[in-house]
Amino acid sequence: MSRSKKPTLSHWLEYLSYRAVEQFLRRLPLETTFRLGEFVGAVIYRLAPGHRRTVIRNLRCAFGREKSYEAIEDLAARIFERTGANLFSSIRVPFSSDREIEARVVFEGLEEVAMVAGKQGIVAVSPHMGNWELLAQAAHLAIGSFKAGTHYRPLNNQLLNRLVERRRKKRGLRLFAKQKSGYTMASFVKNGGFLGILADQRVGSRGFPGIFFGRPTTCSLLPDLIARRGKGKLFSLVCETIGTARWKISFTPIPEISPQACATSLERAWRNSPADVFWFEDRWQLRGSNRLSFLDQYPPDHDVTRPLRFVNLAPEKVTHPNFPAGLITCEDHPLQLDRPTEYLRHELLQIMENGETPVDVFVLPAEDLEKVAGLTGKTLAISGLTK
Repeated sequence: MSRSKKPTLSHWLEYLSYRAVEQFLRRLPLETTFRLGEFVGAVIYRLAPGHRRTVIRNLRCAFGREKSYEAIEDLAARIFERTGANLFSSIRVPFSSDREIEARVVFEGLEEVAMVAGKQGIVAVSPHMGNWELLAQAAHLAIGSFKAGTHYRPLNNQLLNRLVERRRKKRGLRLFAKQKSGYTMASFVKNGGFLGILADQRVGSRGFPGIFFGRPTTCSLLPDLIARRGKGKLFSLVCETIGTARWKISFTPIPEISPQACATSLERAWRNSPADVFWFEDRWQLRGSNRLSFLDQYPPDHDVTRPLRFVNLAPEKVTHPNFPAGLITCEDHPLQLDRPTEYLRHELLQIMENGETPVDVFVLPAEDLEKVAGLTGKTLAISGLTK
């Protein structure tokens, strides 16, 4: 979504509401703010079934072979609480002094950063997890005079975006909006800068065909590109919650400059503290104009251990796409596709909720595609040809 050039009434209402919330939170101790966020997150878990389904679907994609459905539901509840706590704490952090923040943060891996600083720039690969306002300020808080910057997506609401930008610049951060060219960021790194990049989001068919939690998916090329062009060193930068209003920020060298090495570091962070991860974006949703084309780019000796799940809905056999072996599994769940909508919705939901992992793709005859695509939500539906 592009940002409006002129703030609308809804933007002003959103901005004023945010300012009212932060003015309330700034008067509370950080511990109280954290616990209040946990409470609000627990309430939202019960009142937002759509978000709850998205989180559980993502957790099944990541841990479906490792955790029971009950364990995944328990983890989802903790994720809502932790996200609320970290959100409220992130709003409160700009009103805290450096000394107050440093008393609540433990740093790990500063020795490795110090060995690189002054010799070459650093590209820090970060996931959306923990207290993200602390994450944005990690280099400033940990290293002080180190030249630090962050790559970010401007908010749609320009009023809020200007507020966030102004506050981060006061901390000495150089901000690189999503629209900035890679050359500008590479120059910053080449001149010894520390650039943070959030790199765990879905990127569609334009991304690198990588492996994340054993599954084929596309990964961001940006950290690899900037590190190579800027002759910098790749680090993992992670914020984890270690107690009530207490966090650990870790700097860990990434052994090689490659998109897959970045994805592996992100997976490690997600596994180490899954309750801190922002699971509310459907990470494995297939997107883009040609959403399955990335599967053709995997070598025959790929390391995918958890293929995508294709389900045929037609009573008769239909052809499945011919992708390299081991990237997809195909199963048959024939449905009477001419039945009423409510019947189809119920049956599709049963299929999607059963199994170790959710359904990634439904395959069906072209004449039924429009009807089923409207019922499957974020699950891709494609047409197949009758054999």
